[in-house]
Amino acid sequence: MIRSGIIAILLFVSLVAAESQEDLYFRAMKAEEAGDISLAIELFEKALEEPGPYTAELQEIVDDYRAALNEDDDSTGSWEFHTSGNAVFSGMHYKRKGVSTAEKGRELTSSISASVDYNSKNWIHSLEVNMSGDWFIDNEDMPSLDTSAWEASAGVSYSLIGNTLVLDVGVDMNVSEGWEWTPDFYVWTEKYVARADRHKLGIAYWAYRSYDGPTSVALYASWHRYAKYGWRSSVYLGGRFEADSITVPQYWLKWAGPALKPSFAYRFKTDISVEAKTNWFYGFVVDGPNESYEKVQKINGSWGATIAWEPGAFGLFVGAEQFFKYYIVPSGYTIGYAKNSLLSELKAGIKWNL
Repeated sequence: MIRSGIIAILLFVSLVAAESQEDLYFRAMKAEEAGDISLAIELFEKALEEPGPYTAELQEIVDDYRAALNEDDDSTGSWEFHTSGNAVFSGMHYKRKGVSTAEKGRELTSSISASVDYNSKNWIHSLEVNMSGDWFIDNEDMPSLDTSAWEASAGVSYSLIGNTLVLDVGVDMNVSEGWEWTPDFYVWTEKYVARADRHKLGIAYWAYRSYDGPTSVALYASWHRYAKYGWRSSVYLGGRFEADSITVPQYWLKWAGPALKPSFAYRFKTDISVEAKTNWFYGFVVDGPNESYEKVQKINGSWGATIAWEPGAFGLFVGAEQFFKYYIVPSGYTIGYAKNSLLSELKAGIKWNL
């Protein structure tokens, strides 16, 4: 057997290295031979987190054990309860082209969610309820963003998670200072079509609809790299359709074009993680109120970075994010909003996951 033949090699390597992938692999096989399956699985998973030449084989071993455990548990399934949330303070800075004075504001944001999960063979079913609220401080100093003094949202969602499929659908009921209620609906689904080592390739679909606001639909090809420690990343590349209102409310501009959403993170064994992400959309007008809009184009999206420390159920984080919009307008034509704008946010907060 291949694993038995490797033991002698790993025994020698383990004498000269400290807790390398080879060390952990050797200890896992010894635990397996001794009949301590729980310890063996734990060590196989730890070995998988370390770099080394046996990653592919370790992934197969761990997958086999997980599949076997899922089959054993399938007759009854299991229930879990989770709660998570955060509290964030943000400072905002909004700048428009052609306006010398920038607008500034501050915001307090908090959210809390609770979910009930049912684990069965190869599937996790999750029903979640959530509540969130924003309190804008000095919002009168940011008239361009038309911010209310406060906003709140209550929502419910259902998630289905499998080995090769993820589905998330939900609705949020939003209310602001004027006590006007508006619902938002969304769906996200992703199908993994290939896997190699810690990498997954897939196809993802996203749709968002606000009752009296914007609409967004996207189709992406995706790539993910998973790791508990070290590098983890994801990239979504595809096309997106958007519809948003212009100066006159009854008119809508409809856009279509390429979209890119990459994110990269590194997690240290000190439970400190660093993440950088960006989101780009290059839109061409496919429908507008008149022919003048046919040549209008836009680039919008965001970029940001976050540093977080999560030693356990509670964590701290600081970060920065910028949201940008840039419109390419034909010569001699004036649109009813700023051609170039940038909203910057500095934020710090706490979060928990129990």
